[in-house]
Amino acid sequence: MKRLLTVLLLCLLICAFCAGAASAVTVDAGSAILIDASTGRVLYEQNAHEKMAPASTTKILTCLLVLENVEDLSATVTLPADFQNVGESSIYLEPGETITYESLLYALMLRSANDAAQALAIGVAGSEEAFAEMMNDRTAELGLTDSHWVNAHGLDAEDHYSSAYDLAMIAHTAVQIPFFNELVAAASYTLPWADYEYDRNIYNHNQFLDLYEGADGIKTGFTDDAGYCLVGSATRDDLRLIGVVMNAPENEERDAHYKAMTALMDYGFSSYTAKQLGRKGDVVGSVRISGSKVNSMDVVLGSDVNLPVSASSDFEPKVDYDYPRSLQAPIAANESIGKATYTDEEGKSVTVDLYLKEGVERYTFGLVFKQVWQRFLSALL
Repeated sequence: MKRLLTVLLLCLLICAFCAGAASAVTVDAGSAILIDASTGRVLYEQNAHEKMAPASTTKILTCLLVLENVEDLSATVTLPADFQNVGESSIYLEPGETITYESLLYALMLRSANDAAQALAIGVAGSEEAFAEMMNDRTAELGLTDSHWVNAHGLDAEDHYSSAYDLAMIAHTAVQIPFFNELVAAASYTLPWADYEYDRNIYNHNQFLDLYEGADGIKTGFTDDAGYCLVGSATRDDLRLIGVVMNAPENEERDAHYKAMTALMDYGFSSYTAKQLGRKGDVVGSVRISGSKVNSMDVVLGSDVNLPVSASSDFEPKVDYDYPRSLQAPIAANESIGKATYTDEEGKSVTVDLYLKEGVERYTFGLVFKQVWQRFLSALL
C-alpha cells in the first residue's frame, strides 16, 4: 500500500512539474509581451510598459498610417528638391525621384529603408514633422500612453520612445489590414529604378520568418540605444500570436531577439489553443425581407472566428449578435448588415461583420417583366 501511495505521489509531482514547466517562460530582454492577434488579449508581459527606444519597429506605425490614409497604393510620391536622406538602411532615394506608395511600403517593411519612411511621411502629411504629429495623434486614438514619436523611421532621437505594450497594440491594429500581412510576410520585392538600367532587389531582414514554424511577421529593429528589437507574429492551428521583444542583449550570433521571441511563442502555443467559434459563411440567423420576391434570407458570418483559451479551460466564449430583424430590398451580398461580438474569459472581444447569404433585388414591375420575358425566351428556345 505504501509503495502504491509513493508511486501516486511521484506521479502527482511529475504532473505538477510538467504543468509548471509549460507555464514558465524566460525572456532575455529588457521588456517583452505576448498577445493574441485577434483580440489584443495579453498572454504574457515583462516590463511591458517601460519606455524604450523602439528603433525600426517604429515603421509598423508608419506603415499603418499609410495604409489608413492612402486609398490607391499605385499613386506616386515625388520627393522635394531639398530632400535629405537620413542614411543608414536605405534604397538610395534622390531629390526629385518619383516612386509608388506600394514600392515604398515594401522598402519600408522588408529592407527597413529609412529614406522610404521619410518619403512616405512626406507623401502622406506633406512633411516629416507633420507626419510625426499624425503618429502621436493615432497612438492617442488607440488609447496608448507609453509612446512619443518624432520621426517615421526610428533612428535614435530625443523624445522618441515606445513600449512593448504599445508596439503590440499598434501591431494588433495593423494585422487587421490584409495588405499589411502580405507586406510583412514577403521574402523579397523588386523596385524599379528609373535612372538606372537595373532594378533594386530587396530582401526581408526579418530572419524569424525562416527560423520559426508558422512565423508570418513582423519587423526587426536595432540602434545603439534600442539594442535588438523584434515584433514577431506566428500562426499555428488557427491561433495567431504577436510578440514584442525590446532591448535584447547583443551576442556573437546577434540572435538574442530571435531566441527571446522563440521562447515567447513556444510558451504561447503550449499554453493556449484556438477555440473555433465559427467559420466564414456559417448561418447565425435570418432576417425578414420586404420589397423582394424572397420573404427571408439567412444571415452569415463574414469571416472565421477563433479565440484563445488556456489549454485547461472549459470556458465557453459569449456571443452577441447585433442585426435588424427585417430589411428593405435591395441589399447587396457584400453589404454588412450587422455585427457579431465574441467575448473571451478575460472580457476581451473580437467583432466580425454579418452579411446576407445572398444579395436580394428589389421586386419591381421591371424585374417581374424581365423574369417573364426570360422565361418566354427560354420556352421558345
